[in-house]
Amino acid sequence: MFLEAERQFGLNFLKTLPAHNESLVFSPLSIALVLSMVHTGARGRSKEQIGDALLNGASDDQFVNHFSDVNEKIRSGTNGVEVYVANRVYLNKGFTANPSFLAVALKNYGADAKTLDFESLTAVREINTFVKEATKAKITDIASKDSIKNAVALLVNAIYFKGDWEDKFDGFSIADADFTTYSGHVKKVKFMKEFMWDRGYSSDDIFQVLHLGYADQQFQFSVFLPKERNTLTKALEKLDARRFKTLLSNVRRTFMNTQLPKFTIEREINLKTHLEFLGITDIFSDSANLSGLAKNIKISGGVHKAIIEVNEDGTVAAAATMAKAVPMSMRMETPVDFKADHPFMFTLSFMNHPIFLGVFNG
Repeated sequence: MFLEAERQFGLNFLKTLPAHNESLVFSPLSIALVLSMVHTGARGRSKEQIGDALLNGASDDQFVNHFSDVNEKIRSGTNGVEVYVANRVYLNKGFTANPSFLAVALKNYGADAKTLDFESLTAVREINTFVKEATKAKITDIASKDSIKNAVALLVNAIYFKGDWEDKFDGFSIADADFTTYSGHVKKVKFMKEFMWDRGYSSDDIFQVLHLGYADQQFQFSVFLPKERNTLTKALEKLDARRFKTLLSNVRRTFMNTQLPKFTIEREINLKTHLEFLGITDIFSDSANLSGLAKNIKISGGVHKAIIEVNEDGTVAAAATMAKAVPMSMRMETPVDFKADHPFMFTLSFMNHPIFLGVFNG
């Protein structure tokens, strides 16, 4: 019911990042799940600001039901798809969280709150160990002594995704090829190249979109490539939740020539700056009303870290492999060319919920 508002939050957050000049990745859903827990403990304007930014128009009950439902379902990946989400609120010593808040956070979002001495190296090690274990060591150093110094409370979030392609790249080749960055610099990157094969595809007047499914068909990876070269920033200005939905929904199996870079992106983001830009300001100020969580507390900072790897690996599913057993020479139609050799946006979605959004710039 509120999926469009959730998508809009992700796109709005993306537009606060320097998407025009560097590669990046973040998880709007994972950020929303952490803020949902804070929303549980917030009151008054602090609560309203979170609700308006994440799920505009939803009542408190609808807000909780929406994100708790997604949080539960997304963890049930099958057929080789793994999703790990690490959410926790750490409280500095001297603060005691409301027991009812802890119970609700654990029940609805699979998250807990824990008190540590933020002045100690033990706190840093514990936070990093928590994240490391949750992400199979893909993320190991989200916290440092300086980053948590003087904090009253700390939002820590990490997400890790791994999934095998439902329809692996068959007959592909890996080769270096030119990629033109936003600044116009041409560099060599490794491309996965596949010619004259069926892939999921959609398009409109601004974007070509390549859709790659995973072995668990609830998940999908989509590449939004501007039709006009090096116009990603301009194209993103016109990408709202409605256009996003249309391009994700109108997927057709299409005869294609596909050239897509291999890439790994890891990114750490200071949530406070970007959330304030989106109107979530009270929880970081002395005006914060988090009385449902603890008395006299505010959120002094938030750290989010995400990692994504895209390569040629995939799962050989029997139905998909057999469906592809059509000789290329029998196809008389002209293939659609999808050559991602200039900056593009990507999303990894779960039942059309954007769990990752990012930009590749070479």
